Amino acid sequence: MSTVKWNGKNLLKTIAENEAGATKLYRAIASEARIGEQFFEMLAKDEERHEKIYNALLREFSEKMDLELEESDAEYVDLLVESNVLFDDELIEKAKKIFTKAQIFDIAERAERDAVLFVTELQRLYPDLAKEEMAIILKEEQSHLKKVLERKKESQPMFGRGM
Repeated sequence: MSTVKWNGKNLLKTIAENEAGATKLYRAIASEARIGEQFFEMLAKDEERHEKIYNALLREFSEKMDLELEESDAEYVDLLVESNVLFDDELIEKAKKIFTKAQIFDIAERAERDAVLFVTELQRLYPDLAKEEMAIILKEEQSHLKKVLERKKESQPMFGRGM
């Protein structure tokens, strides 16, 4: 196996940007009473706090993030980062005005799945990086995903599924 020098700064930056985007998205959705403002405001507060933690880590560790990684591993993580979809203003406007409740939960599910995936990768690559904070954030992201999936399930009609 060949190894390469790899730096996780982009991964950490992407995670911080995702949290900022999710915060904006959830706040926009929270302002729409038809969807459930308390639920999305709670998610937004957590994501906002996570973003602050990631940005602090970025400031503190971005010069100390060089690793030796297997080439295929480095390619995998780079691909995750490159194919990441940010929540831009256009998507947020659509979410507020056009999307159905089901579509909103689909977007939230994608955001939370990505968050769980990215935190897991960060922990795997940098096991000693803010160990306690990362463990807490992972638990919170998993909890968000669980709550989003539960609400998504509740909001679907009982009949006609899977036909």
